[in-house]
Amino acid sequence: MEALYRGTSMYAVTRKLKALKAVFRAQRKKKGDLALNVKLAAEFLSIAQCILHLDRHNSLLLCLEACCRLIFLKATKLEQCMLQQRAKMQWLRGGDQCTRVFFQNCQASGCKKDIPNQYCAGDTCTDQQEVVNEFVGFFHQLLGGERRNRAMDLRYLRPWASHIITEEEARILTSPLLGLRSSRLSLISKRIRHRGLMDTLQASIKRHGLSLGGNNGGSGGILSTWSLLKQVNATLLALIPKVQNPVTVADFRPISCCNVLYKAITKILVQRIRPFLADSMISDNILLAQELFAGYNQQRTPPRCAMKVDLRKAYDTVEWDFLLATLQLFGFPPTFIKWIEECVTTCSFSVCLNGTIHGFFGGARGLRQGDPMSPYLFVLVMEVLRMILQQLIEQDEEFTFHWKCRDIGLFQLSFADDLLLFSSADESSVGLFHRGLQVFAGLSGLCANPAKSQLIISKSAHTHREQLLHLLGFQEGTLPVRYLGLPLISSRLTLLDCQPLLQKIDKRIGAWVGIPLSFAARVQLIKSVLMAFNVYWGSAFILPKGVIHQIEKTAAYLPMEGHYGDGLCEGSVEGCLSTDGGRWTRD
Repeated sequence: MEALYRGTSMYAVTRKLKALKAVFRAQRKKKGDLALNVKLAAEFLSIAQCILHLDRHNSLLLCLEACCRLIFLKATKLEQCMLQQRAKMQWLRGGDQCTRVFFQNCQASGCKKDIPNQYCAGDTCTDQQEVVNEFVGFFHQLLGGERRNRAMDLRYLRPWASHIITEEEARILTSPLLGLRSSRLSLISKRIRHRGLMDTLQASIKRHGLSLGGNNGGSGGILSTWSLLKQVNATLLALIPKVQNPVTVADFRPISCCNVLYKAITKILVQRIRPFLADSMISDNILLAQELFAGYNQQRTPPRCAMKVDLRKAYDTVEWDFLLATLQLFGFPPTFIKWIEECVTTCSFSVCLNGTIHGFFGGARGLRQGDPMSPYLFVLVMEVLRMILQQLIEQDEEFTFHWKCRDIGLFQLSFADDLLLFSSADESSVGLFHRGLQVFAGLSGLCANPAKSQLIISKSAHTHREQLLHLLGFQEGTLPVRYLGLPLISSRLTLLDCQPLLQKIDKRIGAWVGIPLSFAARVQLIKSVLMAFNVYWGSAFILPKGVIHQIEKTAAYLPMEGHYGDGLCEGSVEGCLSTDGGRWTRD
């Protein structure tokens, strides 16, 4: 069987995986319609129980009823697993087994993801082919086209780099790679074992004489060649709406669905890049930004300002030649840069629209959202912006730091593509940031979006408001402003500032009202959601008592909806849902 898959290791693996498609299709065809199987199994079980009722001591009928029950349970389990995968949700462990929830979720998900029309060229397109052409053309222009090949050298910025790769670290980065069979495949198998897929995969491989590992197909040979086949780096673009009611193609965010083999390879590289990047916590940025915005509504403080910069299509517009020059800037060895280049620059795209795949074009720029390497590479890209601004600050004697930032040299807070710049509210300081952003845009392709970027000015600097807004071209922002999903305020957190949190909880709980859940299931859902919201908001703020009471009031109303809560609160002191007086906010 191995003789049929001769060639390079990567080619052999891809051919073997393609051969498994026929195996899985045959198994799927053999199982047939899972919903129909459940219906037939239930009918057979009902007939067997009716016959058993006539002669309860017949051992043959008892055995028949037990077999029918096992068949029914197996068919129900298969249908439930299928619905869980289609609905992309996991049911409560030990909770209700009602599959109506999964059916409703699948139907709602299908309606939500359907894109029947689109606004393009001044008109609303309703023809499906026109909609497809509009999406494919937009993303081909955004991600494809002609690749820029500029001779770029950024090593003049090394004096302002926080760390440069040493020779010893370079040897670690380029040391021999472990095989996929021993390192990554075991991790992948653990993650998908609970879905019941790994056992089926291994059984099918053994039954048909295939082997994904070994000397011929192991990933040691794949990673040693570092020449990716096109099918390994082919990517599907899943469209996620960025706004509540998307109207244009630009309102959708393309999320890349990469090949599993490609992800396994890139995660090995990620493990090597990660130690060289400084660890950062999202709560640190929020707390520091919150501290800097304190007193913005006071007249007696020094004039200061902050820029919330929105980068247009941040991940999708990074130029590849700039990315490679950035890796050279930080001293990554040429071999490692070649590996990164092969993974990033050999990608191709197809757009997944309304359940079907359309178009096929090669990439020319951008970091894919969905690629395991993209967040780490984007951190390096944003580090170049910091170095450019720091160079300009040291060369410009007129720049004035933000209040309380001179001693620590703080002027930038960035987490992924969320960027905040702080300085004194004067034209020389703000103009320096403007020049730095323009230089960075010319090198990297990441441009600030004036329509979404904001300039927040303290109350003591309102005399310079018009000049600064005209200089930048940004919109004027007012506190509270959202940063990393949380509001940044200049004073104590109030009930009004927490309205986004309360609205999100109301929306989530309101979606559960029409679902036929038991009382215990609703209580479990509420407690899980409360804990989830508490983890993020509680990491940055102390929630006001009024917010806690409002959340408990909203949550306590849900279990009593309909007839599910009738008679459950009789004789109860705490009420239908006890949250122990807000103790959940302090756990």
